[in-house]
Amino acid sequence: MKKILVLWTTVRSTSTAFEKMIRQRGDFLVFHEPFGLSYYNSPERRDINRYPNIELNPEYSYQKTWQKLQQNSGDRGVFVKDMAYYVSHLANKDFLSIFENTFLIRDPAKMLPSLYNEWPDFTLEEAGYAELYNVFERVRQMSGKTPVVIDSDDLVQNPELTVKAYCNAVGIPFIKESLEWEPQSRPELSNWEPSWHGYLNTTSGFKAQKQKKYVSVTENKHLQHAYEFCLPYYTKIHKYKLQ
Repeated sequence: MKKILVLWTTVRSTSTAFEKMIRQRGDFLVFHEPFGLSYYNSPERRDINRYPNIELNPEYSYQKTWQKLQQNSGDRGVFVKDMAYYVSHLANKDFLSIFENTFLIRDPAKMLPSLYNEWPDFTLEEAGYAELYNVFERVRQMSGKTPVVIDSDDLVQNPELTVKAYCNAVGIPFIKESLEWEPQSRPELSNWEPSWHGYLNTTSGFKAQKQKKYVSVTENKHLQHAYEFCLPYYTKIHKYKLQ
């Protein structure tokens, strides 16, 4: 079985733009956050408060989702972008071994205000930094080597060099043309609230978003608490990022 290339990340970290770049390559079958449906929409869901009235679907179970990904990993490459907090509770050796595990991080001072803008009641688990670090450490211990890590700031400020370094690290060809795409709505994102990806639908590449007037982490107690909790985990992973 060919290993599945996966990008574990947190929300609001330029990850869907990265996913779009992978789609643009044309050589991967791409899955957008399949375990998010397990986390929120399956009978074994981990969160009962975020979408309390949603219809639960047994087809979204963790086991069936994991098996579906394996079934698709034939001759064609498979790429998955997903949140580490969706899977941290079951990310053991058996679960992780089918993946080529890579990671995308973002400074929580930038990520958390954006998350707060969408979900002002977000939990620390939904912020996802502790869970991302836990999965990172499990992969590192399991493989005996440091997984590939890229930082959102690098991706936005220098996309060509960052994507090229990522491709070299995971052993796939760099395709410069994949760094640009046509602005359009994304049907693969229809399971989630439109506001999460409105900006992406207007972009044609990795570009810094004009800074919205978000509440800063110093102006809000919930954000301040979350920032103080998340920063150490970000810092621990950040030191391993690709240069």
